[in-house]
Amino acid sequence: MRSHSVLRWGRRLGLVGLTLAGAACASGGRGSVQPPAILIFSNESIDQAAVYAVVPGSEFRRIGTVIPGRTESLKIPSDMAIRGTLNIVARLLARNEVPQTGPVTIRPGERYQVRLTTDARSLSFLPADP
Repeated sequence: MRSHSVLRWGRRLGLVGLTLAGAACASGGRGSVQPPAILIFSNESIDQAAVYAVVPGSEFRRIGTVIPGRTESLKIPSDMAIRGTLNIVARLLARNEVPQTGPVTIRPGERYQVRLTTDARSLSFLPADP
């Protein structure tokens, strides 16, 4: 009876070891973590803008705040950028408008230029110069 319980524990430990080894191989097999995408966000309006990256239908994440008349580099985490299509949204401090880019393709490690217009009604989106 005793050898049966030892054998059962040995199997459980073996399964735990295989699970951990599999997880280590899965994460290590992809190499290093991919770099974030960079948004060079220019706020040409007179309102402060809280900037969000949105994965359609699943996630809404704040990536930074840009005060009026400033340009800031904002990072889109690689776990969001690898999803491919995102929407960039600006919530303005003193207005009800919520300008957005609409669906855009973003890749990890790439740089993009986003501009909030002076009337604060629209965002333009272009690849940035390297």
